[in-house]
This record gives sequence, C-alpha cells and structure tokens, in this order.
Amino acid sequence: MRYTNYIVAICLLFLSLQACTDNFEEINTNPNAQVVGSNESLLLGAEIAAARELLDNINSYNKGTAKWVQYYTNTTAPTDFIASNPREDFNDFWVYQNLVTQTIPLLERILDNTEETPQPNYRAVALVLKGWIYGNMTELWGPIPFSDAQFGEVSEEEQYNKPKFDTQEEILKEVLNILEEANNTFDLSGDPGVAMNPESDAYAGGDIMKWKKFANSLQVRLLMRISDADAGFAKTKLETIFGNPATYPILESNDDNFGMTWETTIGSYSDPFAQYIESNTNSPIAITGFVNTLGDLSDPRMKALIAPASGYSEGDTYVGLPPAFDEDNPSGFTRIALDSVSQLSNKFTEAQQRNIMTYSELMLIKAEAETKNINTGSTAAENYENGIVAHMQELDVDQSDIDTYLASPEITFDTGRALEQIITQRYISQFGQSINTFSMIRRTGMPTLDFFDIGINKEKGYPVRVGYPRETMQNFNQANFEAAIQGVVIIDNVFGDNLWFAQNAPVVQMVPTIQSGPVLYSY
Repeated sequence: MRYTNYIVAICLLFLSLQACTDNFEEINTNPNAQVVGSNESLLLGAEIAAARELLDNINSYNKGTAKWVQYYTNTTAPTDFIASNPREDFNDFWVYQNLVTQTIPLLERILDNTEETPQPNYRAVALVLKGWIYGNMTELWGPIPFSDAQFGEVSEEEQYNKPKFDTQEEILKEVLNILEEANNTFDLSGDPGVAMNPESDAYAGGDIMKWKKFANSLQVRLLMRISDADAGFAKTKLETIFGNPATYPILESNDDNFGMTWETTIGSYSDPFAQYIESNTNSPIAITGFVNTLGDLSDPRMKALIAPASGYSEGDTYVGLPPAFDEDNPSGFTRIALDSVSQLSNKFTEAQQRNIMTYSELMLIKAEAETKNINTGSTAAENYENGIVAHMQELDVDQSDIDTYLASPEITFDTGRALEQIITQRYISQFGQSINTFSMIRRTGMPTLDFFDIGINKEKGYPVRVGYPRETMQNFNQANFEAAIQGVVIIDNVFGDNLWFAQNAPVVQMVPTIQSGPVLYSY
C-alpha cells in the first residue's frame, strides 16, 4: 500500500481543519494559518479530498451528476431524472464545504511553505490542483467567492468574512493564469533537491513531467470550454500551446493519462466503486443514455465498460435503465430489477486509477479545435481517429474490433456532422468523469440523451448548474450572493439561464419520445 505511511498525518490534518466547519461564519477560514504537516502529507491529503469530491463517487455527495449525464445510477426504484430535491443528487453544501474548508487550505499551506523554503515542484503541483478545483467549482456553480475568499479569515473585515463573488469569466481566466504560473514553476532539472516523494503523490507518483503535461492539457480543456464564449481569447492561447510543445508539453500517449490511484485494499482510502460493491453486492446500474449510445454504434467498448443483464437467455444482452420512470410508466419494461438491466463491468469497477484527464480526451479536444479553425498541427480527422483509438487501446479492445469500428459509416469522419461525432466520442471516452462531461454537455448541447420527460424535467429541461448552498452562500453571504446573481434567472436551484461558458449553447438534445420497451443489444 503506497500511501499508508501518510494516512495518520492526513487524519490529523483533517481533524485540525474540522474545527473550521463548526460554524458557517468560518467557511472562509484563513488558508495561511498554520496547519500541521509536511508538504508531502499536505499534498496527499489534498489529492484524496479533491478526488472524493470531484471524481465520480457513487458513495458521496456528487453521485447525481453520473445520473444527469446518463452514465449510471445506484437504484432501480422509480425516479425523476432530476430529484425533486436536487440536493439528493448533488449535495451542494457538502461538496462546497469540503473543498473550501478541507482541500483548498491544504494547498494554500503548501504555497506558504514553498515561499518560506522553496520547493518549486510542490509549489507547482499545488497551483495545478488549485486551478483544477476552482475550475470545477465555477463550472458547477458559476460566480463564486474567489479572489477575496482565498485570502479571507474569520475577522471583522466584511471583505474577507463575507467575500464577494467573482464572475465565472474572471475565475476561469485567473485559473488559466494559475496553470501558466505552474507550468513556469516546474523544475525538470532532476536535481535531488527538487524531487517529489512518490509516496506523497497519488496522482502521478512524483513524476514531475507528468504533472507539467497535465497542467497544460488542463489549460487546453478549459480554453475549449470557453471557446464559444470568448473565441478570440481561446484561439490565441490554444495556438500558443499547440505551437510550442517544448514550452507547453501536453499528454502524448495513454502513458500520460492522469488520475487518482486508490489503495488496492478495501478501507478509508480505497476506490469508491470498490467500497460501493463491498457494501451493496452489486455494481452501479448503467443508464440508457450511455448504453444506447454504445449499442446504436455497435461499439466494442460496451463489453469493456458494461456487464450483460443477467436475466436474458439470448447470449450477452445489454440493457440500459431508463433515466426516469414511474410506477405507471416504466418505459415498457414488464418489471425493472437488477437482472433486467446492465450493471457496470468488473473491468471498470476494479480499476485502481480513476482518470482526471486522458490522451483520448485531449485528441478529441484537438479535433474540435480544428473544426473552429484553431491550428493544432494535425487535422480534425486525424485527431478524431487518434482519440477513439487511444480510448479503445486503454480498454484493451482487440485491434480487429478497432479497425472494424473505424471503418463503419457512422464512425468514419464526416465534416458535415463533425461536431456531433467528436462530442459523442468524448462522451464515451470520458465515462467515469461525470462532472467534466456535465460541463461538456451544457456547452455543446450534445450528445443526444435519452428522454427525461417525467417529473420536474418535463417542462424545465436539462440542468444548467448545481444549486448554491443555502447555508454558506444564499443566507450567510446574502448581499454578495444577491449581487452575483442579479438579473440571472435560477429556477428550482438547477434550471434557468445558462452559465457564462455555455451562454451561446444550443438546447441539450434528447430522444423526443419515451421508449416503448427495453432496447436490447446483443454482442
């Protein structure tokens, strides 16, 4: 177990931080205050905490985003697509609380430490993690406290105790500056004095170049995210990164895939999917949006990511669970039970690494960039095919199946429907990265999802954000909250006006009618 030596230190760190959560007035605890621990234990603690909140976690407070993007869910019970109380799907209070009072202070302490005693690579890594976290937070909520909150402390100063909200545009562009600073801070000299302890780094095992590639690839993701809202800014910066690989190395192969590596044994720091199966004896249940996307394309990745439904005698039969249904209209199913629908495969649930970003995603981002006349150094078709192949190779799909798939008419690159093809492939390759996919869907309106014409979504459509925490934003920081959302329509916490990065986005597409019965795919 690679990280066991640090678990006690991390527990002490979290206990010291727990005092910050007792009162809402302390939500913006001064990150510059002393927190016991070395940079090594601080970093590992921050990595674990961030992974639990921002990566797919079927046991935790963000499990609903996997349902919203129609990857998987944890129940066969009748349900609305979005819970009538959205906090049941995504607990806005706890995700925000845990990131702001547990994770960010650990990173700020590393930044303080490395000013006092320079350790450039720990500093750069802390900057990258800070950028990744704040990028996710503003994509989920929109405007949030940022510039004042980082330096705030519990005091009589209103500016810090009740920090102003920065706009999403301001935050995302400052996150890009943070990642730029990180790129310029990494020390690749190999000098022993700048090495990172591999056991303190659950994301890259101390591989500094891997971190540098992730930092720049994350810039690429964020720039594509804002490419419709500020096309000129995104194009200039993307072409700078793509045109200068020596200065801006990015992911080059599946060997560079970047993510969280969990402990192999079941326990406090094991993979959430392994913990879920240990407690429930079954895997999460695959939803029709994802299953039907794979099945309609005869995609061989179905066999790698999804398990056959056990209740059918016709060989390996894959069936998705409808994303929404009620007792009177279970989408033509005679019954819905675990044996009538597919669950996630052992290959997926037993994986030790959970991806944050992959080479496949980067290639597909480059493909989209080319369709927007952004020069990446290769064609849209080349990047598109490379992205598909990379993900299939990551899943150990046979080469013959890859060749057959690429040659099929639906998959062969077609400039007339290039964006649809590219986003559909990103949707598949990002399986297990639900927050990332949630942002992609809201920006592009694609891919086509299954119906959600039941309950709260029948008239209100697809969610545009997660809810603002009532306790720590809407009530405690009311004046700044109201200023931040002035003129913005928010309905039932998650519907209403699009966020800035998706301001020009088309309506999310969906199958217009409820399926008349279970759709079966045989492989």
